Amino acid sequence: MTAKEYGALLTAAWARLRETGWHWFNYHFFNGPRPFADSIIAACGSIDDRAPGIGTTLLIQLCSTGGREGDEGQYEQLLHKLAEILVIERVVQCPWPEDTTFEHEPAAVPGGPRPELLVRHPEGRLAVEVKTPSLLNHIRARAANPIQLPYRDGVRLEVARELAGGPVTLPRDNPVRDFLRDAERKFNGFRDAVTESLLVIVWDDAIYEPISVLVNHGSGLLTDSSHSLQPDGTPETFPSVDAVVAVRHLDYFIRGSREEPLMDRRSAMDFGDHRALPNVLFPAHGGRVVPGQVVEGLRAVRHDDPGLRMFADYNPQDMVMWLGARRPQGEAQ
Repeated sequence: MTAKEYGALLTAAWARLRETGWHWFNYHFFNGPRPFADSIIAACGSIDDRAPGIGTTLLIQLCSTGGREGDEGQYEQLLHKLAEILVIERVVQCPWPEDTTFEHEPAAVPGGPRPELLVRHPEGRLAVEVKTPSLLNHIRARAANPIQLPYRDGVRLEVARELAGGPVTLPRDNPVRDFLRDAERKFNGFRDAVTESLLVIVWDDAIYEPISVLVNHGSGLLTDSSHSLQPDGTPETFPSVDAVVAVRHLDYFIRGSREEPLMDRRSAMDFGDHRALPNVLFPAHGGRVVPGQVVEGLRAVRHDDPGLRMFADYNPQDMVMWLGARRPQGEAQ
């Protein structure tokens, strides 16, 4: 991205923020810009380099989400938009062959549901959907409650409550199931012999949560023992979803918006290198294999990779016990 292109993006962001009024990130864009805003502009410029106009569109959408001072719902919408920018930048910057094109929010039929991105390459197509859970209250519950149940039907709730002597942090399985259902709905119209599909769920550092929900042996949504049943009593499946990747990154957005140290990242939009903790790949019910360069670009390792077994965070957890006082990450800027 040239200095002129950077300046054009910053000017567009300023113009939209002035129209929006109060915005969680006004300080970051209008003072410098600060490193947090700079990283967002750089990521959007990187997208525009390979997919002209998409990065600009995402930046304008981000700057349009505001107007209600202190509204945490809007803050969580911004986290989702940052996740879209993060993932789309990684996907478009993969080593695609010549003549590859990218379409933002395509529709298979007029007025139909729209995934985030459609990649058309000489050997086929890839549809990508990005999801982010609303985690602020959940993160606060983790900090306040001594016991957490990462998935349902493992440890009985009444047992956990007795052990905790009070409230228990409940699983986030319903949002993950909703993500799968929505991805199924969006991918279905694109389903043909040459199209793969990928759902990317951007989470925080508690990566054991989506892992536990998706693949615990007793009730995992991608297992034969799924707790989500169809009317005939068989497990609900998502035949248009070929793979799911869980990305541990929300904490970098939250810390970056607060201008706190980011530890192993240069900026809030830095995806990390080969030394960073990996993200997690789950083959899903669609059964097709997504392009390897995308899995590599997302730094994703299969959930059952033997190398992950030594890390507790990368294995399904029946119950998590938190000891001592902890400061919640789930505070808006």
